[in-house]
This record gives sequence, structure tokens and C-alpha cells, in this order.
Amino acid sequence: MKVSIKLAVAYLISQKGKSLALITSISLAVMLIFTLNVIPETQSKINIDKAYKNFSDYHVEYSNLSDDVSNNLKNEKEIKEIYDVINFGNIVDKNGVSINLNSYNKDFLDAYGYKMIKGSFPKNDNEIVIEEKALREMNLSNELNQEINFNVVKKYVDKNNENQIYTKPNKFKLVGIIQKPEDYYKDNEFFSVKGFTKFSNSQDITPNELLSHSGVLKFNTENPSMTMANKFIGKYRLNIRDFELNVGLSNVLNEYQEKKLTKFSITNKLIPMISAGLVIYNIFNIILIDKINQIGVLRAIGMKKKNIKYMMIIQSVIVLIIGLVIGFGVGYVVSLIGINSIYGQNKSIYVSKESIIEPLILATIVVFICSILSTHKASKISPVEAIKTTNRYSKKQKDRCYHKLIKKVFGLTGEMAFKNILRDKSKTILSILSISLAGSLFISKIAFYNDDKNLDNSSLSIISMGDTDVILKHNSNNSNEFYVNYNKDYIDNISNMENIREVIPSINTSAYLKTNINSITDDAKSLTSPKQDNLEVNMGIKGYNKDFIKSLGKYIKSGGNINDEYIDKNDSYPSALISNYFYSSDQHSNDTQVLKKIKVGDILKVKVCVNENGYLKYKDQKIRVAGLLNKDYVVNQDGGMDSLFQVILNENDFKSITNIQNYNKLSIKLDNKDNKKIHKDLEKVVKNSSFKEIESKYKYEKYDIEQSQQNKKEVLVSVILTLIISVINIICIIKANIMIRIKELSTLRAIGMSIKNIKKMIIKESIIYAIFSTILSAISATLSNFKFAYMINKAGAEVIGAENSLSYSIPINEILQFGIVTIIICILATYLSANKLVKLSIVEGLKIND
Repeated sequence: MKVSIKLAVAYLISQKGKSLALITSISLAVMLIFTLNVIPETQSKINIDKAYKNFSDYHVEYSNLSDDVSNNLKNEKEIKEIYDVINFGNIVDKNGVSINLNSYNKDFLDAYGYKMIKGSFPKNDNEIVIEEKALREMNLSNELNQEINFNVVKKYVDKNNENQIYTKPNKFKLVGIIQKPEDYYKDNEFFSVKGFTKFSNSQDITPNELLSHSGVLKFNTENPSMTMANKFIGKYRLNIRDFELNVGLSNVLNEYQEKKLTKFSITNKLIPMISAGLVIYNIFNIILIDKINQIGVLRAIGMKKKNIKYMMIIQSVIVLIIGLVIGFGVGYVVSLIGINSIYGQNKSIYVSKESIIEPLILATIVVFICSILSTHKASKISPVEAIKTTNRYSKKQKDRCYHKLIKKVFGLTGEMAFKNILRDKSKTILSILSISLAGSLFISKIAFYNDDKNLDNSSLSIISMGDTDVILKHNSNNSNEFYVNYNKDYIDNISNMENIREVIPSINTSAYLKTNINSITDDAKSLTSPKQDNLEVNMGIKGYNKDFIKSLGKYIKSGGNINDEYIDKNDSYPSALISNYFYSSDQHSNDTQVLKKIKVGDILKVKVCVNENGYLKYKDQKIRVAGLLNKDYVVNQDGGMDSLFQVILNENDFKSITNIQNYNKLSIKLDNKDNKKIHKDLEKVVKNSSFKEIESKYKYEKYDIEQSQQNKKEVLVSVILTLIISVINIICIIKANIMIRIKELSTLRAIGMSIKNIKKMIIKESIIYAIFSTILSAISATLSNFKFAYMINKAGAEVIGAENSLSYSIPINEILQFGIVTIIICILATYLSANKLVKLSIVEGLKIND
């Protein structure tokens, strides 16, 4: 064993170039995998710490629970902490800002992560503590003891299992202000602002029979558990919206695990390691060729086969250990630099066991397999064969018809170069594969990320906006659809902005379709209550102006539009366009319907919210079906995917039956949707303004582009490192080929070939490697892109009816980019490899023995 160790070390030292190439290949692959693990893990660790600060550490937030369910939860063994409050409903200001009103409980506020920044707790039921964010949106100051007028709004289900709504005006005195971190609102699109008042049995805010329980709880698990939540949802037959995980916290906790398992991240790590494996295998074979005579001599003087195996295995272990140490060391420094550049300040990096174990195992497996294959080859050679073995290629190639063509086009040096790379086909194939792995990744991914049209066509959010560029609406969690208002002055102000082509105001509210369980499809049954009769299906009812209604004509599959010329003025029921289709998240399709049977002329019964002298109430209303919309309306226009069933009226009919006069949504068309100025101007208009929100194609595209840029950077890192590994491979192979053929090359020089022509021949060899690698990469990447386009187009056709949203095209630009870079790199590799040949004289070359 000692002799094997000494021989292994001595050979590695004597062959510094090849040893360095092995170590570099291993360390680069280890560094990449380590870095691609550590940076996301550190980002996740930072994000998790931030999430606990923003969202607190509770596991579930519940609401609308009865006394019995609330009391039972307190006795559950799987629940270790619970903080309960009484919910009065919501209080809504004149502009529609809706605040969730609960009884004051300091333990709840602490568990939820609130901080009292001003004032104190309420002492009676006409005093209130409000979230600072809500005051800002209501354009109120932080002055205490000011009186604020609200409308109390409480939705409930009565004893007949019918949806009802309770409203009444109420005045509160502000006695305290609570606060959440600002990032809480940025990172959580589902937040709901809250207020707290004193609860007493004599309170007259909301009738006692309409009160319910809200609160937060912790399971006896370390993190929020969806499995545990589903258990209690099933046990107590709760609505999933009334028993929700701490979304902000659980999303961050789950994000990294999901990210780690994506095909994209796995590919990014595996390709450099596979490329490194091909290099290592090639170099091991080159080393074996170099020392095959030495092995024969060692065997002839008595060294056993197992000692030869030990020597080669020890060599593998040494280069593996050194490669791992360098890889982890450089990876740590790169990760530190990467994290600090991302956050712009000094941050510690987080290194998990997985970050060390994963590259360790992959590198060990790759080196072990390569070592075993080479060792097996060495052990099969007898001492006599080994001593007789020459490094020269003995097999003479036959002249093929294409050799003449190559000679004619590329000259004698071109023909010789082509023949040379085919002398050892296995090394050539492995080298080409090594480079083409990087090329396939680069061409396929960068081609997609560079195509902005692809990003638009594959984004459901952008497609579903139709020809609308910007939508101004209100945050549904923090505003009440029946009170929010875009008045005439507000609309005129926006209409007069530069780059605004058209502003389309509309009224969009929720309502209920009155039907029975036998009339709806199986697809809709899973999304409704199990009641047989008096079934009330969630629906949307919308009022539009006549111009917009006219534009909906292209979606009408039967019946007529509801323009003035089609409406029967004597009809006692308002005429409506009906969308019976909805987007099913289970089937990922918009070809799903609510009612089994519906036809033009049918009379539908709907329950709508009406305003009677300032009080809201639900009222049954009959609607006549004038026209039926096709499935494309749901995902390609203003249809949206927020309701099962949709009734569209002209705005005058809507206002007449509901007495709701306020527009609560604006659809905007721009002259230039990419104009940054108009988007900034619109952002200023809605900032801190009653929870108004902007949805725009520009924002979606900007987000998609930012994500694609981030992914592009990750791809480029993998490609660059894989190319570096491949360059090492080419340098070693060309260098080995030169050394093996040094007497042959010296003979060519002796019979008159100049060193310049020999260099040309070697350069052409390297260019052939680059060309074949580029061709293979191009074929692989193009097929991959076609497969991806087919998958997206098929899904688009099934889900949103979009035909050929991605084009089938060959990524010419990316193929040329990769091809040029690869040729340059291969030529550089040749210059680095040919130095020894230039320095060697003809006589010295001819004296080298076989």
C-alpha cells in the first residue's frame, strides 16, 4: 500500500498539467453546485427571518367560527396556543375603505405582530384602535380622539341558509394606533387591515346573534402545517377561507424547497457536473495511455494487479480531496461576494448540510465511476502487452469520398485535421458532448428569455386582460365593492392624462344565482354548498356603458347583444349577456360551465345587493337572457376569473335595479403601453387612496422580464463554468494528441510542412470540435424548444383557447452566438496546447522512441 501511495503521488507530481486539469475540473463543478445551493439558502434564511418579523409566528388565522367550534378548538391537543377575539364584521368609511372590526385582546395583538405606537386600548364600545395603514388610506391624520363615521357591514347566512347582509351607521372615537412593518403589506397581497374595540354583552354595534369568532393559533408542529389545517377543516366542516394558514410565513418557508426541486435548478447543477465527469474520464484515459508502459514495467518486476488498482484509486482520491477543498473554499468566497452584492451590505452566509453533502456526493460518484473504468482497463492489460504498447495510433484510416471534398474545400491541413479527430472516436465524442451540454442549455434557455413576445404569450395574467392595458380597481380584502367610488372628476382627471386613449368605467359587484343542485354541472357542484334547494351560487354582476357592451359582440355565441337597438323597451325584466363558463383550477380549463341548460330567452333569478336609503340589503331580481358568451370571454377580456357565473347589464339597468350609482372599476387603454411616465403618474394617483390598486400589462411584463433576467444570469453562470471545464478537456486532448503524434508531426516538418501549416491543421482540429459541438447543441436546443412550445400551445389551447401562443422557430441568433464563442475558445485552447511543439526541434521530435 505504501508503495502504491508513493507511486500515485510521484506520478501526480510528474504530470502537473494533467493533475491540475483534473483538480480544476472537480473544483469548478463543486464550486458551482455549492454556490447554487448556498446563495438561495442564504436568501431563504434572510427571507425567513424577515417573514417572522413581518408575519409573526402563528400558524393559522381563523374567522367566522361559532361559539361551539371556537370552544372546541381550545381543547384540541394538537393546538398548543390559541388567541381568540369576537368579530363584529367590517366597518366601512365613505370612500369604501373596509376595516375588519374585532374585540380588543392584547394577547391577540402580540401574537399577530402588532405594535401599539400611539394611545391605549379602548375602554368602551364607542372607542377604537385602528391600524396605521388604514388611517393613511382614509387620508386621516394620526390625531387621537378624533371621531370617524363608518357603516358597519356584516355578511351572514340566515336560518334558511340564505345569504344576507346587515348594515348600520356607527361613529367611533380613535383612542389608539397600531402598526405592522411596512414590508408586511409589500410581501403579503392578502393582508386585511384591522380595528379593535371593547366588547360587552350590551354592545349595539352588531346584533349578538350575528357575532362570530376570529383569532390565531399554533399547532404543536414547528412550522405551519397544511395537513393539520385540513384535518380541522374536515373535522368541523369549515370553509377553507375561514381557516387559513399564515400565508406570508408558510409561502416563504415552502418557497426554497419548491425552488430546489425545479427542473431548472437541477439542470443548472447537473450539466456542469456531467461535463466535469466527461473531462475527468477523458483525462484519466490520457493518463492511462501515458503510463501504460510504466504499468507494464511495474507488473514485469512483480507488482500485483491489486497494487496497480490501489495506485490509480489513490490518485483519484487525492485529486478528489484537493478538488473538493478548493471547490468549497472558492465557492464560499463566491457565495459571500454574491450575497453581499445582492443586498448591498455585509451579510453572513448560511451553509446547510445539504449544501456540503450534495456536491460531495456528486463529485465522489463522478470520480469513482471514472476511476473504476480506467482501473478496469489497466488491470486487463498483461505486462508484455503493456511494455510493447506504443502511444501512436496504429489504425490506418481508409480514404472516404468526403475526404476529397474536405481536402478541396479546406485544403490538405483540413483533411488531415478531420482524420486526426476521428483517430480516437471515444475522446472526440466525449469532448463534443461536454461542450454541447453547455450549448444546449445556453441556446434553449437564452432564446426563450430573449423573446419578450414569448413572455407575453405564455402569461395568463397578460392574456386575460385582453385589449385593456391598465385596470384601476380596489383591494378586495380592504375595501367594500358597494361603497368604493370613481367619481366623474376622478375619471376626467385620468382621461386628460397624456398617453391615455380611452377610459372605460364600470360597476362590478358580487351577487348570487338562485338555482338548485340538479340544475348545475358536476364541475360547479364541487365549488358550491351541498344544499339541494335554495342554492345560491356565487356570481358577478356587471354594468357597462353601451360602447363597451358593443365590443363584446365578438364573444356572443348565441342570441343578440344588449345595445339599445336589440332591447325590448316594454320588457319588464332587464336584458343581460350571460357568461355560463368559468375557469376551473382543477381542470385548468375555461371550458367548464355552471348551469347544465341555459338558452336565449330564459328568465334567471339572481340575488343582488341594493342600496335602500343608505342601507344595504339583498333583493331577488329576475333577468332575461339576451345573449350567451363563449368561453373565450372568461380569459381574454374583462371577464376575469373571480366568479363562477356572470351577468352583464348596461349600466343604466344596473343602477336602476341596485340603486348603486358609483363606478368601482376603470379599464384603461393606452396609446403606448410601454410608456413609463404614464404608469408612474397612475401610481401616484392611487397611492394611499382608499386602497386603490393598479393591474397592468406593463407591471406583469416588467415582473416577467426581471425573473427571466435572473434566470438568464443563473444559466450564464452554468454555461461559462461548463465551457471552462470543456476548454480544459480540449486543451488536454489536443495536447495529448500532439504528444502522441509528436514524431509524426516532426516527420511532416522534415519533409517540408511548415510549422505554420502544422498550426493551421491543429487549429482546424479544434474548430471541428467547435462546429460539431454547435451543431449538436443547436439540434438538441431546437428540439427542446419545439417540445416546450408544443406543451405550452397545447395547454394554452385547452386552458384559455389560445392557439399557437408560442412560435416554432429555430433560435438562429443564439446558435450563432454560441458557435462564435465556442470557436474562439477552441482556438485559444489550441494556442495553449501547441507551445511545446513550436519549441521542439525536428531532430528532437524524430529521436522520440515509440
